[in-house]
Amino acid sequence: MNKCVVNGTVTFQQTPCPSAQVRNPPSIEELNAAEKKKRAAQAEAQAAKQTTQPHATSLSGSPAATVSGFTCDGRIHCSQMRSCAEAKYFLAHCPGVKMDGNRDGTPCEQQWCSR
Repeated sequence: MNKCVVNGTVTFQQTPCPSAQVRNPPSIEELNAAEKKKRAAQAEAQAAKQTTQPHATSLSGSPAATVSGFTCDGRIHCSQMRSCAEAKYFLAHCPGVKMDGNRDGTPCEQQWCSR
């Protein structure tokens, strides 16, 4: 829904508000610059995400994610898990998870890891 002012009157409409200005399409240089900026921001966010994640290692020194197949990807709730093993990995290796309400060390007891 768009709120438009046309001739001093406020109107609400589904389509974009009419404009008296002629809109010039962006040049290829502007589009390329915007894409480079977007990719740089994504790369920076990815680098920041990698530096904030804990790096658990197995006995061989390789990351635990390669051994178990799981990685900390921001999921924190049992409804986002696919198995008990995955929930246990997230509880042990990932910060901020909310999967062990009674704090007994067993995650997702109702959904995945029933005793």
